[in-house]
Amino acid sequence: MSNTIRWGILSTAKIAETAFIPSLGQTRRGTLAAVASRDGERARKFAKKHGAGQAFGSYEAMLASDAIDAVYIPLPNSMHAEWTQKAAAAGKHVFCEKPLGVSSAEAQRMVDSCRDAGVTLFEAFVFLYHPKSLKLRQVLEKGAIGDLVQMTASFTFPLQRPTDNIRMNRELGGGNLMDVGCYPIAYSRFVFNEEPIAVQAACRMDPNYGVDTRSSMVLTFSGDRHAALQSGFDAPGGQRAVIHGESGYIAVPQPCHPKEQDGFVVCRGTQEESVLVEAGVPPFAPAIEHFHDCVLDGVEPIATAANAIGTLRVIEAIRESAATGRRVELV
Repeated sequence: MSNTIRWGILSTAKIAETAFIPSLGQTRRGTLAAVASRDGERARKFAKKHGAGQAFGSYEAMLASDAIDAVYIPLPNSMHAEWTQKAAAAGKHVFCEKPLGVSSAEAQRMVDSCRDAGVTLFEAFVFLYHPKSLKLRQVLEKGAIGDLVQMTASFTFPLQRPTDNIRMNRELGGGNLMDVGCYPIAYSRFVFNEEPIAVQAACRMDPNYGVDTRSSMVLTFSGDRHAALQSGFDAPGGQRAVIHGESGYIAVPQPCHPKEQDGFVVCRGTQEESVLVEAGVPPFAPAIEHFHDCVLDGVEPIATAANAIGTLRVIEAIRESAATGRRVELV
């Protein structure tokens, strides 16, 4: 392999156009080499628009190409496992959209397949690799707000119905937990830097679509510390987090989709300190650049794809708790 990663994209999904491609263009060692679609004409138009060298009329054809080193997979949730495993079998490194699979067992199989094939697998929770999150980690570890006690986090937006949006498609792995809900779950695990030990939750199920459209969750961590989380498609609000310590708190706007110029506010009593972070690149760029470093230089990943298994275990526990009305123990 040269000192450049040649990327292929499996599908012409909107997120590839709005998030992945602009970020890839800001990295030092990655190029967009190909696009694949089940519609060959759509692939050709997309490739021409974004400067990809090749267009393929099937996913299989692109995976068979020697001109591709890695693939970005922005397919519906229910298709992540199949195409990640096929990419791994073809010797391609994989950057897959979140959540990695539709169950913790499926995610484990994906991780195992990529490990056995000797390829790198990232889940696209890009905040894990962003300078804003890394700076927050430093501030927390220095004890800026004392020992962590609890936190809140939410991610909500209104999704109009009726709709054919895949977020509401049960067969494609839809529902709010598999779209916006997984963000505050993953973020709380990042903040506490450990796995929760129990979950209590309530979910609203849409009777027409058969998917969860809003969820309220309490995750219990060691030391009787808690994260109160909300997510859904039924109300505006966007995303935010507040992290409480024994001597202060940190307010974090846009925790999971950091901006090029971003930051957070550390509050202690009447004092407030704004911590500014200048990334200077689109949100996906630091994650893609780190991916390149791991593949080309053997750098140890900041977060391995196995992290996805923990998120999905929590989602499964949330569903069980919501269905039974009981607290679900995770250990």
